[in-house]
Amino acid sequence: MTFCKAMTLLPKPLEFAPGVWKSLMDDLRHRGGGRRESGAFLLAEVERGDRVVRAWLTYDVLAPKSLAYAYVRLEPDAFSRLWAWCTQNRVEVVADIHTHPSGPRQSPSDRAHPMVSLRGHVALIVPWFARRSVQPLDCSFNVYLGDQRWLSYLRRDAENLIVTA
Repeated sequence: MTFCKAMTLLPKPLEFAPGVWKSLMDDLRHRGGGRRESGAFLLAEVERGDRVVRAWLTYDVLAPKSLAYAYVRLEPDAFSRLWAWCTQNRVEVVADIHTHPSGPRQSPSDRAHPMVSLRGHVALIVPWFARRSVQPLDCSFNVYLGDQRWLSYLRRDAENLIVTA
């Protein structure tokens, strides 16, 4: 994993529409029950062009058994349902997000198995199973570079990249 502090290498911030961040954290907290990982794909409306997160689709909606394990696990057919849902609703996946029991650093499994293995895809990690009031400063902002390589931003760098209203 590569950690980068150079501001010139920072990717474009991920913006959340008003109220979306808090609602998302509440949903992740509820779905994980404070004892297991939960997650979602973050969605933006295609025709708006602004790529502001306005909605999400949780892993357990796509694959009801995805939260039955100690970690999030999606079978390939969940992705077929995701892409069909996005097409039908005229939205696109702009990132994914999931919770961890303690800190926001990527696990070896996170690094080896990105939810979307396209270069530039963003993965956010929320600490404490979202049990506490989670702010962008608490999370990690991870950009997939391909070949299981990532750029990861923490603390103030993550806060600058996760814009909430």
